[in-house]
Amino acid sequence: MTNQFGKISRFELKASCSKSGKTFISDSFFTSPFKIMKPFQNQDGSISLYQQTSSPGIFAGDIQEYHILIEENAKLEIMSQSFEKIFKMEENELGERKIRLKLQKNSSLFFSPLPCIPFSESRFRSESKIFLADKSSRFLYEDILCGGRISHGELFDFDLYQNLIEVRRGKKLIFRDNAFFEGSKGGKNPERKGFLQSPSVFGGFTHAGSLLLFGFEKNQWEIRKVLGLEEKLLYAQKAESESERLVCEVTETDSGDIALRALAYSAEEIQKSFERVKAFIR
Repeated sequence: MTNQFGKISRFELKASCSKSGKTFISDSFFTSPFKIMKPFQNQDGSISLYQQTSSPGIFAGDIQEYHILIEENAKLEIMSQSFEKIFKMEENELGERKIRLKLQKNSSLFFSPLPCIPFSESRFRSESKIFLADKSSRFLYEDILCGGRISHGELFDFDLYQNLIEVRRGKKLIFRDNAFFEGSKGGKNPERKGFLQSPSVFGGFTHAGSLLLFGFEKNQWEIRKVLGLEEKLLYAQKAESESERLVCEVTETDSGDIALRALAYSAEEIQKSFERVKAFIR
């Protein structure tokens, strides 16, 4: 495999907090295709930052590495500029991403990239490892997967999509999730597509989302109330049309943190629900 940039693409960032309580970027380093915009200062002293890229998406051989440190009392939100596109690859090719995030005491990070779209016959593997100092470290992780370019008839036509995330508080592993999907290889293996559409996986839906909350001192009942779930075990919101239906569920982990899962027929429906939760915990 040949990396189109000739080397590993790196995105490194350190956020610090001033004596006045305002967060600032104290150090940054990035290589092609990454760039960052000037951060936006928020009223609470936190900053919001858009990570930009000069590439239209992820190609065969691309290797990306993220290293982000949030120092004590710093508060940062990282967003992306557009949906992440993963392009078609040969069978022996792969796009890879490794993310390492470290949060010190009383720090906060909202990691909210826009949804990912794996094209037909694409192969992608992501590994995220997050290290939280203690329960005062607040971390939000948002991930939305589209089933492909639905309007192009490419539903679940990707070859491979894997997203592994591990979260440690101190030295203890408190959360691990390994999403591993094998698609139909451009329609060549329809039985795989049928499995992903089955009730045991996507259940007929085309988009899936996860919102993970660590250290925010909220319980599942508070999050359920924000979403209108209350004490129902399953929430199915019927909108004006069938294509806007959303199903989601909230789970409290053994460590007292929150995992929210959602299925829908569009990324926008999942994003709207996640935004309600994010507004509540800020």
